[in-house]
Amino acid sequence: MAKLKAVKYNYSGIKFTIKTRPESGKLYIDFYFEGKRIRRSTDILASKEGIIEVKRTLIPDIAASLLDNVIPPYEEKEWTLDELAQEYFVLQATTIRKHTLERNKAHYQNHVFPYFGTRLIDTIKPIELERWQNDLLQRYKPSTVQKFRSILFSILEKAVDNEIIGKNPLKRVMAPKLMKNRLDDEEKKVNPFTEEEMRRILAHANPYKRNNYMRNIILLMYASGMRPGEIVALRWSDIDFERKTIRVTKTRIRNEDGATKTKASNRCIDMLPLAEKALRDQYENTKEYEHVFISSRKQPFYSHDVIGVNFKRILKAAGVKARVLYNLRHTFASQLIAKGADIVWVSKMLGHEDVSITLQIYTKFIEEDDEIRLKKIEKMGTVLGTLEDESL
Repeated sequence: MAKLKAVKYNYSGIKFTIKTRPESGKLYIDFYFEGKRIRRSTDILASKEGIIEVKRTLIPDIAASLLDNVIPPYEEKEWTLDELAQEYFVLQATTIRKHTLERNKAHYQNHVFPYFGTRLIDTIKPIELERWQNDLLQRYKPSTVQKFRSILFSILEKAVDNEIIGKNPLKRVMAPKLMKNRLDDEEKKVNPFTEEEMRRILAHANPYKRNNYMRNIILLMYASGMRPGEIVALRWSDIDFERKTIRVTKTRIRNEDGATKTKASNRCIDMLPLAEKALRDQYENTKEYEHVFISSRKQPFYSHDVIGVNFKRILKAAGVKARVLYNLRHTFASQLIAKGADIVWVSKMLGHEDVSITLQIYTKFIEEDDEIRLKKIEKMGTVLGTLEDESL
């Protein structure tokens, strides 16, 4: 008779393992209690029916003799990857934004499930994961494969956390080499507009006069550093003209106002004069609506995508090199830092979690002319003082 695989069974917090003695073909129970390992023999023959009998009769008796209170058992089932993945996504729903969750589910369904979805988690081997990764690298960029891998890695980590497997097999497989790290990718996207380009852009935003929203959005983004999704989610209740503040608490994606990108993104920013100008002008157009910016259909924007499309048209009309809308945020930051603004204040306006992020992204794009640089030298020299002997 073939030896039965060991079965784990959690009863009242005691983790039992039901095993077979090869010499007798009978089952025995192995468990720990108060740090002591205990083994109990049985007269029950090793079989599926025998395992059921051990679970129903012997283990409850053992638990009752050891514990004052006995709670219902939880059987440590054998999980398929897809069973655990569904549990994982349910838990994720409470911690990440809806559109991110839907994207993760799509990545899993399209690129992980077809390979491993029906497999028992403890049967998935590193060599199979390596083949899976290499297959994806034939069709996708390393950075894209890294996204698929990250989802599978997190699911397998959840299996480790819940003692379904002892180790994450994906840790044994080298991650795809990324072309550039996250910071390099962010820097590559940073291509600020000059002041002259901004004048031309604003001048050519006037054709969109149905409610003048394009000019006001461009000006507000340039003068506040807000993200596009944050701007289209703005409501008049977030604007305080008297105290000159703008509360940023939401971002708009797929026709819904949701949480901001990070905890630090939830912020109250100062309303600079150009930002106030844009908002006061917009107030005359949409003061009777809840949202600051509405579409030509008099509805909140589905997302900021249409803003990006219109922005590209404006750049073309203005004869300005094509760049994505997000560069208005980069322009705000880089111009202020170049002109000597407090980096901590700029970082707070942007909603960065740490001032080091602001420095890493923007300082390499800042070039001061000699006049500004020499004025700073003089100012800092005065602050530092002198160590010269005044009697000399």
